[in-house]
Amino acid sequence: MSQLSAEDELERVIDAVVGPAGEAYYSDRVRSGSAARVRAQAAQSTITLFAGGLVATLTFTALADRPVITQVSGIVAVSLWMVAAVMYLRAVALPVPALAWGGGVTSRLNLIEMVLEKADQEAAHVDRRQRGANAIAVLALIASAITVALGVLVGPAENSANGTVAVSQSYNNVLQELCGLSGNKVSGRIDISSLNSQFIKVEVSIGHCADGSTTLRIPKSEVTAISMDNDD
Repeated sequence: MSQLSAEDELERVIDAVVGPAGEAYYSDRVRSGSAARVRAQAAQSTITLFAGGLVATLTFTALADRPVITQVSGIVAVSLWMVAAVMYLRAVALPVPALAWGGGVTSRLNLIEMVLEKADQEAAHVDRRQRGANAIAVLALIASAITVALGVLVGPAENSANGTVAVSQSYNNVLQELCGLSGNKVSGRIDISSLNSQFIKVEVSIGHCADGSTTLRIPKSEVTAISMDNDD
């Protein structure tokens, strides 16, 4: 008798659990397409936040003085982030191709199968689109890492030209004491990027100031004129 009671109790527990469990399972199956879009949207939001900082770091203004290889790497990285964003948007927003029905509904079970098949098809299409977007995002991340590494290791591109800097008479006395230069003109390799700074850098040739080449940093306030060769 106790054995029958235990079996009856087990059956009652199963009956109580199967209903809610089956309802939750099939409800999730029917909404699997929407769930896939939610996953894609969450991935898009995460990538957008993460990529925003990288794109801000890799702006073309920040790379303007970098070598061509660094600039190309930055352009590739930004382009890949844009492609990834478009692909995530495609996964979230665009509809999937309609399911080709094999025929009319013949029974309630057939209707359930068709609804579940349509939901599975939509989820598969969205997940496939998201996998493509994820792959592009990984490539964009790699390109961004390469760009940052090149920016740190390679440094700014050299931007200089041969020319002459004329200085004031008072600063000419300083140059005479410092390097033994006569006259108020300093000829050498002028760092063009330093023209907008407080000190203008001029690399003088061998024989001035030292045995090898020496870089003079001349205060901009002491400079009266600058001439540079057009051939550089």
